[in-house]
Amino acid sequence: MSWSFGLKQRNKIALAFATIFVIIVLANWFVSYTMERVGRNFQSVYQDRLVPSMDISEILERYYQNRMLLEEHVMAEDISQHKRLRQQITTNAQTIDSLAKKFENTYLVDKELQELATYKVQFRKLVDIQDRILNLSAQGQKAEARQLYRTEGQEAFQDLLTPLHALIRVQGDVGQELYQSADRSVKMLKVLTYLVIGLAVIVALIVGTLLQTSRKLNTVKPQKFNLN
Repeated sequence: MSWSFGLKQRNKIALAFATIFVIIVLANWFVSYTMERVGRNFQSVYQDRLVPSMDISEILERYYQNRMLLEEHVMAEDISQHKRLRQQITTNAQTIDSLAKKFENTYLVDKELQELATYKVQFRKLVDIQDRILNLSAQGQKAEARQLYRTEGQEAFQDLLTPLHALIRVQGDVGQELYQSADRSVKMLKVLTYLVIGLAVIVALIVGTLLQTSRKLNTVKPQKFNLN
């Protein structure tokens, strides 16, 4: 009877240890997966949100510079300045094009794709009007160039700024979502850590109980019965 009872207890204990072992293995796997996910989120915040935001800010700065250079070109009566100003505008435009292509190669959500498409349309419109203004100014038609600069040029410039500002807002929104996702993952890691610690305590208690039971069984001596 005692042998059968001890065998059943050992089977239960073995099953409990096996269950705890499986839970610990799964918990460790999930911890590794969650840490990789947190790492990817932070990497995405830097590569796909922070750096592109800085690029868009530089694009905006270059457009404002070109706007000022264009105005200087229109107002300049000295023809010798035209070449220098146009070269500066061209250099800024090349930098803008390079930054825009760099931004396009990052991970973009649907809203960003929409705003980027709008930007490209407005970009072509602004470049066309800007070239017309520069040509009029270079030909000495300053009045016509100033008029175009203040009307269609101003409107095209404002229309171009709208999608760029929208892209910056989207960068902030998506970055916030990534941060919140990483924060949830970190909290889950804390819960799993407490779970593993709890399981370790349970294992320690089981081992302690087994040792105490083993000592008690060893101290019990078998009794001999005399039939005479």
